[in-house]
Amino acid sequence: MIIPMRASHLPRILSRSRLMFALSFLTAFLAAVCAYADSRPAGQMKIEDVVKILRFQKAPTPADLARAGEDVDRVLVDLMIAKSVDLEIRLKAAKALGSYPGRRSQAVLSAIIPSRQEPSALRAAAMVALARVSGASAVDELRFWLKDDDAALRIGAAQALAVVADMRACGLLGEALEHEEVLDVRLIIDEGTKACRKGGNP
Repeated sequence: MIIPMRASHLPRILSRSRLMFALSFLTAFLAAVCAYADSRPAGQMKIEDVVKILRFQKAPTPADLARAGEDVDRVLVDLMIAKSVDLEIRLKAAKALGSYPGRRSQAVLSAIIPSRQEPSALRAAAMVALARVSGASAVDELRFWLKDDDAALRIGAAQALAVVADMRACGLLGEALEHEEVLDVRLIIDEGTKACRKGGNP
């Protein structure tokens, strides 16, 4: 038996069909978003997590960065050397790398320091990080930068040698203080010599 359709039923049927279409579209859209998120490589997700931590933590510690998972030092290296990454993140990555001693960290930091293509601020941060991961063995690499024409690099070298704070590093800071003419640099070197008298780590 066929039940005739009344004209008054037509708007109700149309509104239901529109609702079903909207629900279907929304379901498909959410599924596509989830699929995209799941399709991102695990490495990309880790990079994004590390960037978030670097961005929102003033001085992120290894404990903070551990929330992003293992091999964080590799991510920090990748961020530090990537010129397409925001400089603030590169600087924080360089500083954080100072808490991850190892050949990879030392090699990359040592490569960044003499690179004239890199910003002076990044090279200076790499000096301090190298001092933290290498200790006294970094003194010979750092000492020459106390005489560089770039004041930012002289500051970086002074800060790094103050971190080492052994007899050689402290002697170099004392000599540099006698010849430094730029006040900002002198103040940093002076802080370093005070740290030496206290036993290091300004």
